[in-house]
Amino acid sequence: MHAPAFSIFSAISELFVTAGVLYVVLRNWVREKFPFPVFLAVVLFEGLVNVLYMAQRASQASTGAVALSPTMRMFYALHGVGSLFAYIVFTVLGVFAHQDQKKGVYFFRERPLLTWLFLLVWVASVGSGEAIFVLRYLLA
Repeated sequence: MHAPAFSIFSAISELFVTAGVLYVVLRNWVREKFPFPVFLAVVLFEGLVNVLYMAQRASQASTGAVALSPTMRMFYALHGVGSLFAYIVFTVLGVFAHQDQKKGVYFFRERPLLTWLFLLVWVASVGSGEAIFVLRYLLA
């Protein structure tokens, strides 16, 4: 099946967004200045482009415009919910990290369990999205 341009763009851009997320967390982890411009760019791009993309694809799947097996429909739904959750958590944790650093506190470094759990959820979210892309367009 031919992959739509927006799907290709979203799959590739998600890897760059993930690099941005890892950069923000790593900078805070090693006690360097919080990269607020990078954080803001990642949050805005993810919200305006990738969340919009997922909403568009979800509406197509829910109306039956795209033929999906019940298993794939469930996988898409779980991916969508997980991705939205990861995005919201990143936004909230990033705001906390930015505020804490003004007080000399390194949010991610001081909360290793929360940080690693968040990163695990983020990677699972991105990984499931990339898997959907491969299954839908490259292996179909």
